[in-house]
Amino acid sequence: MALTELDQALNRFCSCAPEFAGGLSNHGPMVAEALHALGHDALIAAWVDVYAPRLEEDEAGKVLPSPDRIAALGNGDFADWRATFREEVESSPWQRVARDWLPILLPGYFAGAMHGPIRAAHAIRALEEEDNEDRRNEFAGAFGYWAGGFRGLPGDPGASPRPGCGVQEVLAEVPVIDPARRSGGFLVDAVRVLDKEDAFSRVLAAADLAASEPIDQVARICAEVAGLYLRNPDARIAYIHALTGPAALRLLADYLGEVDLRKGAGFALQSAASLHATFFEDRAAAAPDPQQEELASSWDELRYRAACSLEEHVIKFTEACWREDRAHPHPVFALAAADAVLNLGVSRGGIGG
Repeated sequence: MALTELDQALNRFCSCAPEFAGGLSNHGPMVAEALHALGHDALIAAWVDVYAPRLEEDEAGKVLPSPDRIAALGNGDFADWRATFREEVESSPWQRVARDWLPILLPGYFAGAMHGPIRAAHAIRALEEEDNEDRRNEFAGAFGYWAGGFRGLPGDPGASPRPGCGVQEVLAEVPVIDPARRSGGFLVDAVRVLDKEDAFSRVLAAADLAASEPIDQVARICAEVAGLYLRNPDARIAYIHALTGPAALRLLADYLGEVDLRKGAGFALQSAASLHATFFEDRAAAAPDPQQEELASSWDELRYRAACSLEEHVIKFTEACWREDRAHPHPVFALAAADAVLNLGVSRGGIGG
């Protein structure tokens, strides 16, 4: 059987490290799968040619002993974790591995600025379509990245629920860090300022996670964040991650029980709130310009323009917005995607993480 464009891309990326240039996440496999989901497989090879040369080769890893794995979460040994998950998917169906490990990984949802769960979600969707060696290898790489980059955030979402404290209330109440106290660098570094913010933990603890179904909470997080994205043009990259990260939970949901899925919604909200708290600027949303409104009127055109950009964030953001709009329609998704297409241009070499 001839390899598909997606499989050829995954095969080329399988020897690449999950990070490069000192900490940027390797978007290669995620974007290849997103282009496939957008219906533009013909552009996957071009994406690989543009993106792959900047990546670094992965190191050889060794399988972590089973008794040591929980303690090793977040140790940054991505090669060892990839080797560990390769062994897992060789000895068990990948679906079982997903069901066993997702509840363990959820508390570290912010891994790689949420690229851990995002990459895992893209890998799972590819395997659901077709189970083959290239896609299982990508599953191992994705889950290995999440495990190696496992990152918890301050607070315990929903630990002390306050009736009526839903997604909108949490995002409105989290303390916004004074710009003078914010740090530069990668997103994973920017949120460290929250470690000493007790108010952040209190607001997340007050989240009423039982007030609605977890998947409905995912839809609300994404819609709220899309609106915040439009209000914060100087922080587009941060808010793109604040949407694509929680949106990944929709693709992981079938491998989580009800209790764990609800916990996952809490961790996804916590992760989005952490970026909001560290990047928000209090300004009114600008009125959409005519070009943005026209582009937002057609998902076919949005998908095409995003794919042609070959810009990693534009492609993943547009695909996630389209996915959420089909599940829970809201005009904000197309407007946000149109803004990204018009303002983030073409591939900039992975800038922003």
